[in-house]
Amino acid sequence: MLRTVLRLTPSFTLPIFGKMTGQYDQDLLNRPDHTKEPQTGWDRVKLMYTGNEHEEISAELNTVLQSSLCGAFIGGCLGGFATSRVAYLNFIENNQATIFKSTAEAKKRLQDYVTVAFAKGAVRWGWRLCFFTGLFSLIATTISVYRGDTSLIEYVSAGALTGALYKIDMGIPAIVVGAGLGAALSAIGGILILAILKVAGVTMEDIRQALYKLKEAREDQMNQALEKSAKIKNNELAQHHKMLIAEEGEQKIEDIE
Repeated sequence: MLRTVLRLTPSFTLPIFGKMTGQYDQDLLNRPDHTKEPQTGWDRVKLMYTGNEHEEISAELNTVLQSSLCGAFIGGCLGGFATSRVAYLNFIENNQATIFKSTAEAKKRLQDYVTVAFAKGAVRWGWRLCFFTGLFSLIATTISVYRGDTSLIEYVSAGALTGALYKIDMGIPAIVVGAGLGAALSAIGGILILAILKVAGVTMEDIRQALYKLKEAREDQMNQALEKSAKIKNNELAQHHKMLIAEEGEQKIEDIE
């Protein structure tokens, strides 16, 4: 009886019930599912090495890939320029008494010699700097993702491991020296990077997401350009077809021999 009276009574007659309406209601359908979010460091690392629903790499691995390619480009340029300069001087010194048929032949042989030397130097230094930069970035990013923070620890650790692996074929003393030198240089670089991030007011995760968005924007522009090109070709084909129909007229299938 009391339940029926309360149910049929208007809410304005009982203000206390009007204030409590919806206070403890919960949207069980649209509430976020926290079980899918990474809870531990290993979960974040697994998510980093796992592709999304479109089989695309994560933002962290995209940053590592871009760092590796940037290192390969810089190493190729430095190695190519340095080697080509030495090759140019060696060619001039070693061919002072060489008799060429013409000036054009001498220039051609010099250009070929310098170009080959540039390619060799670019490959020699490009893959090394690519390997060093990629390995350093991969280790530092993995440690940062596992810890959920960016600090000097991952830079020093990545520098020490990378330096040790780079000198692993030269014995224990070289490994120790490489690890120490890598840790020292990485500590200096890490301090500078952290200082820049502190002054700029951003985090490394913000930079990774920004680089990933730039990658997606480039892919979207490329897809739009390809789609536009396909539409233009289809329009030209359709216009040509209409022009043929206007010139020759429509024909039935039965009339075509």
